[in-house]
Amino acid sequence: MTIKTIVLDFDGVIVESEEIKNQAFRDLFSNYPQYVDQIMSYHLAHKTTSRYDKFEYIVTHILGETCDEARASDIDSRFSPLIRQRIIECSFVRGAEEFLEYFSTSLPLYLASATPQEELESIIKARTIDSYFAGVYGNPWQKTDAIRQILELECVSPDSAVYVGDTRDDYEVAEALGVIFVGRTNQQTFDDLEIMAYSDLIEVKACVQKMMGGAAY
Repeated sequence: MTIKTIVLDFDGVIVESEEIKNQAFRDLFSNYPQYVDQIMSYHLAHKTTSRYDKFEYIVTHILGETCDEARASDIDSRFSPLIRQRIIECSFVRGAEEFLEYFSTSLPLYLASATPQEELESIIKARTIDSYFAGVYGNPWQKTDAIRQILELECVSPDSAVYVGDTRDDYEVAEALGVIFVGRTNQQTFDDLEIMAYSDLIEVKACVQKMMGGAAY
């Protein structure tokens, strides 16, 4: 099998930031304790949805209030400070640094995330991992469009690209595009799907090496 490029999600694949964002959503809407469970259920079920779309849905459909531009801007201005520094400082997923170091010397690596573009670039620069990536795609890019763009840029067929994600939404994106999916089991599992899924990036690295016909170590 010829693998020519790898695309990775960020939260829950490269860094252990999922619970940081979950807690931020709880804190952000703590003034609405009667709705917190409903808000968190929606948030957790839509991991790849942009935060802006989530804010609009939560305010209009759960809180039953108007979400104009000023309201959305106010929510986001409170959300970003809750997470940015914590994500810069949080742990890497086990094996993530070694994964990036190893494959970046032989393949173009890309990020595709629902995190806003500017914030994503700022975080990976602060974590000093920006040099590993040939390109970074954050919101407003949809992951499907981002990966399709990457395939075009690299002139590769879908079956020559690997997408590493940690949610069923990520799997569905890969499935729709015909890209090879490798799951990182995190807060969601893939037990009922016949796919390759592993607990950390050490195992994901070995899996991709095996696909490429190399030694797994």
